[in-house]
Amino acid sequence: MADDVPTLSPEEIECLKDRHWYAFLCSSLITFFTGLLLVLSWRILSWLFCQKKVAEVATEAADAKKVEGGGGAPEEAEVGWVTEAKDWAGELISGQTTTGRILVSDEQPCILMSTSYL
Repeated sequence: MADDVPTLSPEEIECLKDRHWYAFLCSSLITFFTGLLLVLSWRILSWLFCQKKVAEVATEAADAKKVEGGGGAPEEAEVGWVTEAKDWAGELISGQTTTGRILVSDEQPCILMSTSYL
């Protein structure tokens, strides 16, 4: 077993003593920030170019609604992010999705154990 260990030359030993951790750190940071820049630029460009299409569709839908309904109907209130988060949490724990089923099935043993001590 001791014969399997390779012997290193003096040049290899010297090379192993000189650590270049800063090169790894810099390359990792450059990769991360380049990816972040690409994602953010894609999001900004898609938002800029797609916003006009969404506005056109929304105005066409509003015009069609006015023609059909007489234009007297009030617009729907905008849903806040807290309400959306509550709706999402309710859907998640309802057991209607795969994730919800997993959460509900994991929760049942805890409920059974807590009620058995009553």
